[in-house]
Amino acid sequence: MLSYDERYADFGATAVPNRFISEYMPGAGADQLKVYLYGLMCCSYPGRDVTVESMAKALEMEPEDVRKAMRHWEFFGLVERCSDQPPSYRFIHPVWSEQTVPFRDADPVQEAFIEDLYAIFDGKRDLSGADKRKAWEWVEELRLPPEVVLILVRHLKATRGLNFAFSGKEAGRLSTMLADGHARTAEEAAELLARDEQVESGARQVIKRFNQRRQPSLDEIDLYRKWLRDWHFSPEAILEACAETTKSSSPTFAYLDRILSGIHTRAGSDDEAPNRDRQEHEKVREILDALGVRSRGVDEGTRETYRMLAGWYPHEVILFAAQECRGRGLDTLQAMLESWKNRGIATLPQAKDYVRHIHSRRSLLKQLGAVWGRSVPAGQQHMSLADRWLGEYGMSEELILHVAAWASDASAGMPYLDGILTRLHRDGITTPEEADAERARRQQEHAGSAKPAQGTARTVAAQQYSQRSYQGEAEINDLLDWLQDDHTDSGEKRQDQP
Repeated sequence: MLSYDERYADFGATAVPNRFISEYMPGAGADQLKVYLYGLMCCSYPGRDVTVESMAKALEMEPEDVRKAMRHWEFFGLVERCSDQPPSYRFIHPVWSEQTVPFRDADPVQEAFIEDLYAIFDGKRDLSGADKRKAWEWVEELRLPPEVVLILVRHLKATRGLNFAFSGKEAGRLSTMLADGHARTAEEAAELLARDEQVESGARQVIKRFNQRRQPSLDEIDLYRKWLRDWHFSPEAILEACAETTKSSSPTFAYLDRILSGIHTRAGSDDEAPNRDRQEHEKVREILDALGVRSRGVDEGTRETYRMLAGWYPHEVILFAAQECRGRGLDTLQAMLESWKNRGIATLPQAKDYVRHIHSRRSLLKQLGAVWGRSVPAGQQHMSLADRWLGEYGMSEELILHVAAWASDASAGMPYLDGILTRLHRDGITTPEEADAERARRQQEHAGSAKPAQGTARTVAAQQYSQRSYQGEAEINDLLDWLQDDHTDSGEKRQDQP
């Protein structure tokens, strides 16, 4: 309903806040004052089509000088830019501005810094007052030299794009990094930022290895920085560890972090750490496969057990022992290798000889069971007896099995057989033929001294052999006495030995 005559501004008056006159005007330059006052007048009498160019023409200035003056007042919070294309501004009362933006004295260094800041963007981005204030905070609060901040801004523009956020997390992180790194020159800042660029580039390489097409997040960059800086993995070692993520259908940095954490704990963090860790994993898996434990994963507890065993023996000895323990688990494998260690077995040939030795004793016990028609457990006592006959006595399996038939009816077959074999060994008898001859001789001696048999002699199953010809119970008893001669001393006592 109401409006000013368009000529009103030429004859009217513009109200200038006293706060501006007392606080802001003293530090302002002539161009800055001209632009502010002319802009204030245009705000007081809206209706004119004001542009940067028309303003420059009215004030007899260059358009860029007008923009610089507006940037000056924007920095001090007296002007707020509303849009860039076309540029539009809103003037803010000094008292209200000071409620949100602390008053600042004019500073030539600051003014030069703001202009250098704008020059970085080459007119392609018009910075807001908040942007400029944030950049100057890095100078004032973080004590970074202006040239260091300018290097930072160039880096952010190159890596984050023209419209990066001055108040964003990445800008804050990098400014803090430069402050913590005591960057005092542009060269020192460039070096620190180049190292940080290596982190971001490495994170992008990891994403590429994941067959993903995107940029790494800040959290992912932080993880990569930890791997590279804190854990001292090389970029090559990190990419090498990515091979382990193929077990996941959707690999992530968090998954890779768990892998590298395990490697860092187990194998260190040099370039060869992933290879060492993978080799250890493959060795443990090979041991588990040899044991027949295919469903068990290679967890840290299994790795620790393997490392303990690897401290005792080379991998090939552990693998050989695992094959012997198939179906009986890691505990049995550990017990076997500990037993070998206590026996002084140190090499694979020694282990193989020992196992052949054990197998031969077990084979003998199995054959004895077949002769007697009953199982002969391969316990410690029975194995000790078999070891005595085959080892200490040097007897052949043929002789032992031949004589075993003589004790097939004995209630305690192994001790009984041990008594017979001990007597034969004492007499130097080493073949079945010699054993039969000695028995025949004893039979003849007994027949010459035996009393005439009364009635029919009792026959037992142990005597049912074609080569036997016993004349009576007395003869049998005499033969058994001979076979078991010194049995208590030579047999029962010895079977108590380990």
